[in-house]
Amino acid sequence: MTSTHEPRNVFVIAPTKLHFEELKTVRGVGERFHLIPLLDFADVVHVEELHIGRVVDKARAQLDAFGGRVDAIIAHWDFPTTLLAPMLSRERGCRAPSVDSVVQCGHKYWSRVAQRRALGDETPRFALVDPFDPDAARNTELPYPFWLKPVKAFSSQLGFRIESRVDFERALEEIRAEIPRIAEPFDQLVEEAGVSARFRDIGGRYCIAEEYLGGLEIAHEGRVFRGEIGFHATMDMIREDEVFTRFEWPSSQPARIHRRMEAMTSAVLREVGYDDGCFNAEFFWDPETDALRLIEINPRISQSHAPLAMMVDGQTVHEVAIDVALGIAPRFEPGAGEKALAAKLLHRVRRDGVVRRVPTEEEVAALERRFDAFIEVEVEEGERLSELVVATGDEAHHLHRYHRSP
Repeated sequence: MTSTHEPRNVFVIAPTKLHFEELKTVRGVGERFHLIPLLDFADVVHVEELHIGRVVDKARAQLDAFGGRVDAIIAHWDFPTTLLAPMLSRERGCRAPSVDSVVQCGHKYWSRVAQRRALGDETPRFALVDPFDPDAARNTELPYPFWLKPVKAFSSQLGFRIESRVDFERALEEIRAEIPRIAEPFDQLVEEAGVSARFRDIGGRYCIAEEYLGGLEIAHEGRVFRGEIGFHATMDMIREDEVFTRFEWPSSQPARIHRRMEAMTSAVLREVGYDDGCFNAEFFWDPETDALRLIEINPRISQSHAPLAMMVDGQTVHEVAIDVALGIAPRFEPGAGEKALAAKLLHRVRRDGVVRRVPTEEEVAALERRFDAFIEVEVEEGERLSELVVATGDEAHHLHRYHRSP
């Protein structure tokens, strides 16, 4: 019989090598729990063609072959891992949010519908768009400019800022050609996961048009544990020319704005029935009008923010995700770290080029010591930047630096 004091087994979906090393810094690794990778990064993240059947079969086969208990399954990436984790958790009797609540957070249309029920007029204007409807552009009544994007995409694909009817028609043409490869994996996984029929009616081939928002972008992270909603971090998301250039942890915006964010996020989470999971939510705040608008709620923590939390809070947000998944009340203590402020800086390249040289490990280490920072180089010699953008679906950023301020 298994001892109740034996370390529990926590499976992490598709960790990178760096991600897994960060996870090993969580208190209790090897004593309270073991960490086991589930699926490879290349199986589910930045995949040109996602084969859901193969991914699900591989994940189930790995869990079956493990031989021990499966105590928790966590994920830190967007689709498909945000839906894979609760589906597999349910199959193995692990604690996790319901698949219906996850879909209502991640499906852009159902998320806005839930926000409208919970927040009323504070919800940005939006409209459902069928890109295969020949009258879609004529029938969409949102004023320009607005955003047009699939109701569920991954790797930031097929998002367009629409300034005119001409823009709209061109975007719809491209979406019609490309959306099936995005929509089919989503629809397949929603079906496989047993999501309620009412949320399957509007599948991955639909798009959403959303009111264009502006102002300062602020995010916060939190968790729901046995029905109790808690928040453990805030962050300012700084843009230049519509592109993120840095993230500052914690946010320097007024506490009253953070409290309003908490109230709005909590209302939506309760509306969709989200429980026993982590989340991060993004907002736009206009200091001139004081308008605060929810952009989206992601049903996961952001693993890329873990180093920031370690600097400021003395522990990573991974610890919160693991605690919640294991049924342990989170012990995260904001502000318990050595630094008052940390920032993630994104080195942007605005023209094409070929990587002629990358710094050596020794050069990177010297810079890290000099600036009390962590540097991740994301390119290799000989790579062309424009091809990297296509491959990752991201903006042209190729170096992350976490800089600490005293």
